[in-house]
Amino acid sequence: MVYDLVKRLGKKFGFGKSWIEKVSVEELERERVNLDNQIMMLSREITRLENEKKKLFQEGIGKSVTEKMLLAEKIKDLDFEIKARLREYNRLMKQRRALSNLIRLKKWEKRLKERGIWERIKSIETDKLINILSSIEFTEEQFDRNIDKINEILGEQVARVEVDESTREIMELWERVERAELAPEQAVEELKARVKIEGVEEEKEKEEA
Repeated sequence: MVYDLVKRLGKKFGFGKSWIEKVSVEELERERVNLDNQIMMLSREITRLENEKKKLFQEGIGKSVTEKMLLAEKIKDLDFEIKARLREYNRLMKQRRALSNLIRLKKWEKRLKERGIWERIKSIETDKLINILSSIEFTEEQFDRNIDKINEILGEQVARVEVDESTREIMELWERVERAELAPEQAVEELKARVKIEGVEEEKEKEEA
């Protein structure tokens, strides 16, 4: 999943013994911007394919069985393309998480050195460190609470990503749409309502700040 990121970072920054100290937060943030651009382009492509699929479905309403059969095949072809792009999207998102966590580690470098943890982090092989960082989440505002997660990294144990109630509800919305229990438009409206009520936009702004 994160091999491409390891390869790209290695080519750009080198993977010598002290590579993690030599690379700057600014360089990593620029790399994250490039990754964000790729993710946005892919997201727009997925949206385009989804719209094509919706048009084909609407076109089949009231058509003959033979015409519907052909349209169904076209829809399945689009589904295949969408799934392939979604796999790529998920792969890039894992890379983004790894980059974001690497940026956080760099910002905490001084405090981690004071705790005697930084040297141990440096000793982890690059591909292994990046892979672990793609699977965990840190809380930016609460450094002390992240010490246990960092120790899990050093203990070669990957922390499980905690899924909060809001995320779980959004995932359930997707599942309902995929099971045809809810129209995509209805799901979007429900999602908009949840964003307003739960202040997701404000939380996102804090994370990006």
